[in-house]
Order: sequence, then structure tokens, then C-alpha cells
Amino acid sequence: MKSECPICRGNNLCGNTMESDEHCWCTKMTFPQEVFRQIPEKHLYKRCICETCLNRITELEQASKRSMDH
Repeated sequence: MKSECPICRGNNLCGNTMESDEHCWCTKMTFPQEVFRQIPEKHLYKRCICETCLNRITELEQASKRSMDH
């Protein structure tokens, strides 16, 4: 079963929806607050985002913090 990223609608590869003993990849990741601001409220805390969106948002947030430091 494909589980959809609530931000880009791509496959989020959620381990919690796959028939596996493995936990989802996201359990080992850190999510900046900006991630939660981008998830539509009806999907918040109900669906994983994909790793691509997590990386993109994390990079944008880090770049923003770097520019504020200068």
C-alpha cells in the first residue's frame, strides 16, 4: 500500500504502513518546526512526509538561519 506525503503527494515510503517489522525511516530523523507548518492541518500527525520534502525543508530552514546570522 502506497502512503502519500501530505506536502508533495509523492510516496513517503512510510514503514508504519508497510507489512514489515521495521519502523518507519522517520523515527530516526529530526524534523524542524517548519515541516509541521507546511503539512495541511487535516493530515498533521496522521501521515509521514517523504524524505525528499524533509531534506528540502531542512535545507531551506538552515539556509535561512545562516543568512540571519550574518
